[in-house]
Amino acid sequence: MSGDTAEQAALRLKERGNAAYREHEYGQAVALWNSGLDILDDKNSPLGIALRSNVTVCLLKMGQHEDVNRGCTSILEVDPDNVKILARRSAARENLATARGSGASYDERKMYHSLAEGDLLHCMEILIRDASYPNRERLMKECEESLERLKRWDDAYYTRISENHDGKPMESGLMAYLAQRLTPLPEHPRIPMSSMRYEMLAVRILASMEVKRAVYRSADGEDSGTIDFREEGRQLLNKILTTVAQVPFCLFPATGSGKRSPPITVHLLAFYMRAVLSEKARAEFGIEDFCQRATSLIVSDEEAYAIATHGYREVEDMHNPMHGHGKSLGQSAKGCMPCTCRLTREGKDDFGAGLQQACHFGCAEGVAFCLNRLIEQIDGGRLTVVKAILEKDQAGCNAMMHAANDKESGLAGLSIRMLIQAVAFVTPDAEAKEKNVRLVLNTADNHDFSPALASVTLMNESAMDAFVRVGARLWDAKVNGSISQQGKTMVDMSVEAVEQMGTPQVKCLIRALKTTSEDRECCSYCGNSPEGKLLNCGRCVLAKYCNRDCQKKGYKRHKFVCTTAKVDGDASFYATNISAPRP
Repeated sequence: MSGDTAEQAALRLKERGNAAYREHEYGQAVALWNSGLDILDDKNSPLGIALRSNVTVCLLKMGQHEDVNRGCTSILEVDPDNVKILARRSAARENLATARGSGASYDERKMYHSLAEGDLLHCMEILIRDASYPNRERLMKECEESLERLKRWDDAYYTRISENHDGKPMESGLMAYLAQRLTPLPEHPRIPMSSMRYEMLAVRILASMEVKRAVYRSADGEDSGTIDFREEGRQLLNKILTTVAQVPFCLFPATGSGKRSPPITVHLLAFYMRAVLSEKARAEFGIEDFCQRATSLIVSDEEAYAIATHGYREVEDMHNPMHGHGKSLGQSAKGCMPCTCRLTREGKDDFGAGLQQACHFGCAEGVAFCLNRLIEQIDGGRLTVVKAILEKDQAGCNAMMHAANDKESGLAGLSIRMLIQAVAFVTPDAEAKEKNVRLVLNTADNHDFSPALASVTLMNESAMDAFVRVGARLWDAKVNGSISQQGKTMVDMSVEAVEQMGTPQVKCLIRALKTTSEDRECCSYCGNSPEGKLLNCGRCVLAKYCNRDCQKKGYKRHKFVCTTAKVDGDASFYATNISAPRP
């Protein structure tokens, strides 16, 4: 109002700015508070100090640390013992010291580090001196935590981020990764190089897809010329993926199937070589010989290990939990491999939770990493593959159930088959293998839902198809005990409702699940179980059909997993589908 004093008008603007701040409209809040300051005659009055203090809060939220530093310094010239402002300036100075890409030199970073420490020590002196200071205990604890955090930023860290990488985004791609000359971490005893054999081979195979030219020298040291290994690398990758695409594995979609292909990553490729390919197949494909010829001159074993484990100091700095990154495998395995590797080095062992989240979000790389480490018996095999898969979350859902619930990624079937393949691989005894596979496939949650039933209620066709092919049951009394009448009614009603709404393909899958639940063989096309003997596919001898009509109709889908299936990627396919490690 026109009759208001300057202080009353500024107070109203302060309240409006406070309202904008509560709505997270920080830019608007700063504008309103600055407008209030503009009409005040005395910027150092209590109201003026409050407005200036509020502005620094917003600027800190907005990441404008230099402005926060200047604003807090001007306030402290008037009120040198303002603990909140000292702590705020310390936070801004810490960010100026430690943030990547700020453009600050080593000396500037060390200066800000020292100034931030000085502010915190001043805060603590004031709080020790004044026992009646409001919220004294909380503020003391925050200062102590900040000082402890500052101790972690050592000279080596400031040297690394001030030299070659400041202000530059870390590039993805194996050769780009190497070209940045990052600082490798030493071999870690929890993930020794001997346990990373297949990951290091995967790094080399993917590197061969990037290298345009490489010089190959013979054993006597003479130069044999310049050779392009990309085509040979592509053919090798096609052989590996074709093998895992065919029955009984079905772990990669064949060319032409139209199904979503998972990104070809280091840990997924390592899983294929470790748990799917036999020693004979690896030798026939000449994997190790090719990797030696194609990449030994450009990628050392130490570099291959560092890339596979994201074992670089700069990458650990970037993925530090103090910068908001994951603190457990359950948080990181669903997508952030640098964090997953860092947490493994730190001793985190929640591989069950990691598998759950990776399966739930369709992160094939995360599923593969966890399974690879468990197969290699990390921590002396304390946690087995079976135990990790069966580990339940608070809702009683294990990794298999989370895979059944993944309807968004299109990779639920792949997650299910990877879990089953891992269990089968680590269980050499045939009787124990059948028992363990049945256990992980059919264990119900706390609400009497089996993974197969969950996939039906969600009409998750990818998961349903996988469950049919691996012999899952809607309810397995041998695993879960007898089902109650109420539970049976729930199962029947759920299945009936989906049958009425589902597509013809979904209805066939439901019939097949019903049949396998009764321990009867079913037709691979229609899901029925005829009285007579089923006919086998003449090529793979694994698919079974009621008659020639079902076989003819079913072949349109079966040909993409039969022994005739192929993965025949060209250069453009691999350029878009290979997901090389990225920092």
